[in-house]
Amino acid sequence: MRMARFILAILLLGGASLGGYFLASDMLAATAPDAEIAPGDASGALVVETEPARILTFAETVEAVGTTRARQSVALHPAAAGRVAEIGFAAGDRVAAGDVLLRLDDAAARAGLAAAEATLAEMRAGFERQRRLAETGTAAEVALEAARAALQRAEAERDMAANTLEDRVIRAPFGGVLGLSDLALGQWVDNATPVTTLDDLSVVEVAFSVPEQHLARLAPGQAARLASPAYPGEPFLGRISAIDTRVDQTTRSIALRAEVPNGDGRLAGGMFMRVSLVLAEQKTAAVPERALTVSGDQAFIYVARDGIARRVDVVTGAQRGEMIGVTSDLPEGAAVIVSNLHSVRDGTEVEATTARRASAAGPGE
Repeated sequence: MRMARFILAILLLGGASLGGYFLASDMLAATAPDAEIAPGDASGALVVETEPARILTFAETVEAVGTTRARQSVALHPAAAGRVAEIGFAAGDRVAAGDVLLRLDDAAARAGLAAAEATLAEMRAGFERQRRLAETGTAAEVALEAARAALQRAEAERDMAANTLEDRVIRAPFGGVLGLSDLALGQWVDNATPVTTLDDLSVVEVAFSVPEQHLARLAPGQAARLASPAYPGEPFLGRISAIDTRVDQTTRSIALRAEVPNGDGRLAGGMFMRVSLVLAEQKTAAVPERALTVSGDQAFIYVARDGIARRVDVVTGAQRGEMIGVTSDLPEGAAVIVSNLHSVRDGTEVEATTARRASAAGPGE
């Protein structure tokens, strides 16, 4: 009797399982789509976004680091020893060539000049007297020559006294910006005492070096783009002003100078600069980087033509922003597919829409 009940229970359990299987199959069949449709419109075409191919100017560059320096720079020292009588500048002042910056006590120098001028006047009068006598024949030629020599000595002494007085004054040798100074009125100074620095920063030079392999492609006037950590995101434009005549045997590099206009005075001497030197520029077709598909050593894109996706093999080049240069027969304005690339194949029927955002290519198309 127990055996019969056990067999009956097994039969009931098997029937319930079988019924549940068929019921689940019917429910899945009722909810399944009639056909698998790829993302697209009612006709089955794959909806893709496109961006137009563009013609951009790409620059071939070499990168370097450099240091700024004033076009003219000098450390000023007194030409003579003495006490400071007048300080005519402050740090940061802009001065013109010839402006007086410092005067030393010059009382003794002025007295020396006055004495030399008095002596000169006396010798000049004596010479004129001897000259008139010589013309009338009442004075010997030797007396006239002695008077001439005395006059010349007096002129030389007057000039030396004038130079001594001028050495008591320090003037700006050229226009520029003055640096810091530790001088004080009444301080004793000599020709070893630093007065201040003077830098002509209207144009800044940047000294840098590039590998010698680029030497044949360098020339004065070549464009350079520079950047400073002090002004992030703001480029400075300059041009090569000088190329060294020798290659450094240790580093195998060639030294260059680039001039950068600095009328606003934002650049100072000694600043670190990143230099991007333009070796060549060329116009070429460019496509969004996200449109590229790379397989092994091959790169290709898909272009929408008359509702059909067509594969175009390309050779990639330089990059600007999100645009990358390509070598191919791609015409400007071609509709380059940038979305659903995993579903696109050569010959796929597509419905093209314009991408919602444009690729950034940066300035200077």
